[in-house]
Formats: sequence, C-alpha cells, structure tokens
Amino acid sequence: MKLAEQVRYSRLLDFYGGMLTQNQCNIMRSYVDFNATLEEIATTVGTTRQAVSDVLRRSIAKLMDMENRLGLVAKFEAILNQVPAIAKKISPDECMQAVITKEFTTILKTLED
Repeated sequence: MKLAEQVRYSRLLDFYGGMLTQNQCNIMRSYVDFNATLEEIATTVGTTRQAVSDVLRRSIAKLMDMENRLGLVAKFEAILNQVPAIAKKISPDECMQAVITKEFTTILKTLED
C-alpha cells in the first residue's frame, strides 16, 4: 500500500471507525496503522487471507461511502491547510488578535456546515 493511501485510510478510520464493526475496525487498524500483512492479520484473527481481504475491501468501501456522504475529512483537511497562514499572523498586537479570532471563528463555522 502506498503511503498516501495509508494516510488516507488512517484518517478515514479515525473519523468513521466507529461505524465499522469491532472486527472490521481491528483488521483495518492492523493493516493501516501497523502495516501488517494479510497473512499476519489472518493468523492473528484465526481466518484466511481471503477473508481478511474481503473485510478490508468492504471496510474501505464503507469508510469511503461515509466520507462521500458527510465530507468530514475533506473539511478537516481544508481547515488544516488554513492553519499555517493564520499562524503567521499571530502577534501580541491586539488588533491582530481580533483578526486571528475572526479567522478562527470563520473556520469553526465551516466545520458546522
């Protein structure tokens, strides 16, 4: 699995992992966060590589479906992209504090949408 894919699945799992069964979540965590092979996971949970592959495929599809419906990861990433620009503006000046507060308020409102 490519690193970008691994990061994407890990983030989806962080946001929507509660929508998976405990078994699906455990298998996804092993595969994504611990980089375990299908064979290692199958041995750990006492099943076949094919069964692990099927669980991963269905779990990823479910996570992607949740993201397509809710878009929480996309909103989170949009906010993360704005943080460096805002951080550059931080200064002890009271006027700048008001600007920063306003920008963070705007960002928080985008989360609510």
